[in-house]
Amino acid sequence: MSKKKNEHPLLLAAGLALGCMAAYNCSESKKATANNVNHKEECRIYSGRFGNISYKHYGSGKPVLLIHDLNPASGMTEWAPTAKALSESHSVYIIDLPGCGFSDKSSLEYSAYMYALAINDFVHNRICRSHDVDGICAVASSASSPLLVCAASLDASLYSNICLINPQTIENCYCNPTTNPSLVKLERIVCNTPIVGSFIYNLHYSRNNILSRISADNPYLTDEAKEELADSMYEASHLGGYTSKFLFSSIMGNLLSLDINRMLDKLTTSTCIIAGADNKKVKNKLSTFDKDKDNISTIILDDINNPQLECPERLATILNELITH
Repeated sequence: MSKKKNEHPLLLAAGLALGCMAAYNCSESKKATANNVNHKEECRIYSGRFGNISYKHYGSGKPVLLIHDLNPASGMTEWAPTAKALSESHSVYIIDLPGCGFSDKSSLEYSAYMYALAINDFVHNRICRSHDVDGICAVASSASSPLLVCAASLDASLYSNICLINPQTIENCYCNPTTNPSLVKLERIVCNTPIVGSFIYNLHYSRNNILSRISADNPYLTDEAKEELADSMYEASHLGGYTSKFLFSSIMGNLLSLDINRMLDKLTTSTCIIAGADNKKVKNKLSTFDKDKDNISTIILDDINNPQLECPERLATILNELITH
């Protein structure tokens, strides 16, 4: 009997490890989504070809679309203060991109082209038809900026002007440092596994890790604001349970890489770039957008890192001026 018990100690250890991971995954998902921090009851639903997109609508007037950073923990809450300030004179839409927040998190491979199509579908079918306008102003932050550039390149008629907040080029943000394609593919396969992949995802998007990244990226926010943002992003990153990790898997697999240089060369839509002067990561990437074209302008905000989080009312004033001129 003793010999039989010790025949497969590694299998027993592996089974115990998987059991512990599964228990942690279940606990983390329940803990993250227990308090409805992001107020699902306030959301509306647009049903598109890539699943349901959750959004909120404020105010009336000329329509504006605000798009959050492309990150599994990001969501429309990032834009709520700016949206409410801007809604005093405009009809403002904020959305959760597919794979984020309350929107559907399908088990598919996410790509920049897919996101561009999803944005255009929402603009055309939900905003333009509701307001009977030909083009709108759209604003995107950080790694979603190239998605908006791609969307405007695909159908410029949908946009009167676009604005990029702290724009980052996806090939810089979401290019896995691993150069071995086979290893990158293996990482994506591991990330897609039900237990181990979810465990890796849940560790990366634990509340402590999210709060640490917020503190590092937003040094000017108060401690209270950082805690509130961490609660929001923690919930957003775990809504959907098991399917929450598929955007993360696509990022790890380099599926969101996008070279926008040629798109910028051909882009005719009026484009404004707003960047925080203290955001060194962004300043190093602004050269990508320096095309010496009349339709591209830049505004640098002194003593600011992330405008939509640190000075939402000031940003709303700037956007209002851009929209009305």
